[in-house]
This record gives sequence, C-alpha cells and structure tokens, in this order.
Amino acid sequence: MFQNILVPLDGSENAYATLTYAANLAKKFDSQINVLSVFRHHSHIESALSMVRPREPENLNDVLSAYAKEVVSRGKTMLQEQGIQKVKGFVKMGSPSKKILEFAQKHDIDLIVISSTGQGDLTGYLLGGVSHKVTGLAKCPVMVI
Repeated sequence: MFQNILVPLDGSENAYATLTYAANLAKKFDSQINVLSVFRHHSHIESALSMVRPREPENLNDVLSAYAKEVVSRGKTMLQEQGIQKVKGFVKMGSPSKKILEFAQKHDIDLIVISSTGQGDLTGYLLGGVSHKVTGLAKCPVMVI
C-alpha cells in the first residue's frame, strides 16, 4: 500500500518522533523511507554577515545546509537502528512546504509522515504552518504526528 514514504525532518525531537511511525509502516509494507530536510535560502545581506566574522568564513546558507545534512544523517541512522534498510536522504533549499510537496510529486510518494510542530534549533524552519500547508495541498495521504 505505502511503498514510498516521505519523512520531512527539521531537527526537532517532535520531528524525530515521526520516524518510529514511518518505520512501523515501512516494516509492514516493505517500504522505502525518504528522509528530507529543507533549509531556507537567506538573502545576500544575511549571508554577508559572515564577512564581519573573518575567522568564520562560512555564510549562513552553508551553515544551514550543513545542519540539514546532519539532520538527515541522524534520521537515517535512527531508521537503520530500527531495522529499516531502504532509506534515502535528501537536502533541499527553499520554502519547506513547497519543497516537501514538490519532492512528494517528483518521487511518487505514497505517504508523507510529518510532525505537527517543529521546535528545532532554527526557529521557523519547519513549523505547524508547514504541516498544515502540506496536509491541505498534498496529492497523497499525509499522517500528521
């Protein structure tokens, strides 16, 4: 029934809790789980803040991208520890709800398992508004945890 599951993560404990639900479904249906983390693009002005910190040359987009990669890596590890072998990880830049919906359509996702609220280190990264938008606009079923 659900062969291709998408789990968007923002690094919050609420988001990581969705992995248990996705893992249980994946075991039942022999599904692949796609872990996705979306970070927002910041303007050149915000990115230029790194210029005032010469010892820290990374710009804000690089920092957010690295964080998103860590979130995906942790999510994949947590799933593998639960016995899930079919796991892929993805990092995208842009509006979280838009990128989640685009990913779901492009990758033929059968189910999105998403946290109702995100409380990660990055405020506004994946909040309740995102789950609300995804639920209302997704072409596939959405399980909100």
